[in-house]
Amino acid sequence: MSLIPKRLQRLQRWPRPVRILLAVVLALYLLYLVAGNVFLNTPLFDMVTNRKPEKFQLRNGPALTLVPGHAVLWNVHVRGQANRTVYIFSAERASAFISLPALLRREIHIPRVDAAGVRAVITRVDKVIPPPPRGDRGWTVRMDAIHSDSIRSGQFGKLLISGKASATVGFLKQMKGGPSELFDSNATFDDARISWDGTTLLDQAHIQARASFPRHYRDDAPGLRKLGILTAELAIDGRSQAVRIDTAGAHATVGTVPSTARLQGQLAMDHGTLRPGGHVVWRLPVHAGEHAKDRGLLALQLDVADDIRLQARLPRDEASGSELDADLHIAGREIPFHAMSELLPRTSGQLKAAWTFDSLNWISDLIVRKPWFRLDGGGLLRADVTLADGRLAPGSTAEIPNVAAIAEVAGVRMQGDARAQGRIVEGRTPQVHVQVDVDQFRAAPSDAPSQVLFDGRALALELSGDARLQELKEGVRARLRFNNAQVPDLTRYNRYLGNEQVKLLGGTGLISGDVELDATGRIGTGRADLSGQNARMQVAGVAMRGNALLKARVRRADFSQKQFDLGGTTVRLQEVRIADSKDAGWWGEVAVRSGHLAAAPPLSADAVADITLRDAGPLLDAFGERSSYPRWVLGLVDSGQVQASGQLRLRHGQLVVDDLQAENERLSLRGRLDLGKAGRRGDMYLRWGVLGAGVELNGEQRKWHLAGAREWYEQRPRYLPAK
Repeated sequence: MSLIPKRLQRLQRWPRPVRILLAVVLALYLLYLVAGNVFLNTPLFDMVTNRKPEKFQLRNGPALTLVPGHAVLWNVHVRGQANRTVYIFSAERASAFISLPALLRREIHIPRVDAAGVRAVITRVDKVIPPPPRGDRGWTVRMDAIHSDSIRSGQFGKLLISGKASATVGFLKQMKGGPSELFDSNATFDDARISWDGTTLLDQAHIQARASFPRHYRDDAPGLRKLGILTAELAIDGRSQAVRIDTAGAHATVGTVPSTARLQGQLAMDHGTLRPGGHVVWRLPVHAGEHAKDRGLLALQLDVADDIRLQARLPRDEASGSELDADLHIAGREIPFHAMSELLPRTSGQLKAAWTFDSLNWISDLIVRKPWFRLDGGGLLRADVTLADGRLAPGSTAEIPNVAAIAEVAGVRMQGDARAQGRIVEGRTPQVHVQVDVDQFRAAPSDAPSQVLFDGRALALELSGDARLQELKEGVRARLRFNNAQVPDLTRYNRYLGNEQVKLLGGTGLISGDVELDATGRIGTGRADLSGQNARMQVAGVAMRGNALLKARVRRADFSQKQFDLGGTTVRLQEVRIADSKDAGWWGEVAVRSGHLAAAPPLSADAVADITLRDAGPLLDAFGERSSYPRWVLGLVDSGQVQASGQLRLRHGQLVVDDLQAENERLSLRGRLDLGKAGRRGDMYLRWGVLGAGVELNGEQRKWHLAGAREWYEQRPRYLPAK
């Protein structure tokens, strides 16, 4: 008789209730075996686990469950997102137990997960999934130990660690805004490779890490502030790669090459504060310059005692002149991960360095808040700096012997080869002073770099501000100066007139400028003097030639919005002749009492001005040909110097003059004039003793008012509101 029938006979001798119970248990197990495996291997499992795929997704291949509460899954892929951070984990195989009783208290409790072939990626994305508000109503996920002895890699942004690794991680998270906690977790890497954005930094590395943080709500420690509640330990020992920076080509190439140097360190942190006794030593060979010549061994050392000490040394290279010797102390041991700039006020020490950089624009980024001034391209930087509590101390110096400099103010770009020197001088608070000298420069519109507005020599840019590094960009003041730059063609300034009634037809000139700016390059004051020789122009359809001198005074300027207060500006015309006339040169001067210019298209201006003229001829010419005036008026044309004032407005190419009042010993004149694209119109009243006349101008038509001329003029409407 076979063995199975014997066992069946024994089973039949068991009490009937026991046999029934056993059959029920066996049936339930078989039912579970079928239902559980069907559930894990059909879309039903996806429907349960992926209810919010934008926040959490679980994908897997085949799955198996033999015991209630236990499952084995192959080809596991998990993706989750919180705010901008995305977590991606994958495993070739994972097995886990789940505590079924915990489900009754709304808790998913998995005491242990064993995984093989694990890869982890943590990165940031642009799309935001806002976190839920703080709450305590969601289910709790508790995973006491996720363990793997075959971790393949871990990626954190651009940092990638790969090699042989084992790790155990545990955490708790309550959903719907509840608290989270990282249990005591650890990881060990052997023969690891560490790279940044594809460039190897270390290989053959041994890494041991441990970390935890207490239970807390997200708004207690959001983002990087979570590092402030972290307790962690890190030990690392690895072979360092040499840094290779080759500047021989059109663009510098950065990479690494194998070396025998090492990185060794041990650091520990409690709630964002480094423990005393930590240290890191990194010896890093540097190959830099044309064809990446050997620059020597850069030694970096970090030591933690009551304070943090950072040292860096690179021996002087006689061929290139490069060297580095830094010894910095940071008061205290707390690391403000959420605002690393707060380390600056705690930093003191000395830095002596010389290095050729492929780009020096980072220096201007330290000084100005907007890119109106920049250093273009590379060059040698020499620095001998002392820091005291985050301040650049008096006596600190920096020098750049040769670099291309660009300053862009009010839509004009000035550029040339420069030398720059910086120093720290004494003051109520130490002040930084940077002097940029450009021996030769050229200026052109920002949107038309080939149209040279002027070129000259000896452009000077001075920048000064608080030597506290955190305050420097906020309070720096700049002064830009140059004298007698050559203007090759005055017609290129027509783009700034924006008025068909006034047009430059030719001529050359000289220009000087002195402008003060804030850190943004947006708000400033200053002056600009433009003199034109043999300038040819057309005013209200009348061609003329002569010499001109513009002395622009800017009491306040918003260069970004192109708004200018021009009170104090004067314009003087000399040796002016109409067309090809051989008459003696006429002269006149306009002094702006108050005025505002909006230089952004469409150009507009408002001003109240005082006017001095050699004689009244141009005023009379504006209202008609001289042959049409009464004889007594013609006798006043050369009656002597005229003092006048008026109100001016320029809008959309239309020039309007109102409240014009002119006087000399014999003549009194009142008038208003509108010079637009549609033609000319205006009103004028002339008086000589008891004689008076009015002129009404409409295009080419002139109408005389001899009787009651004054009353007629006073009844005519104004063109501009009175000021």
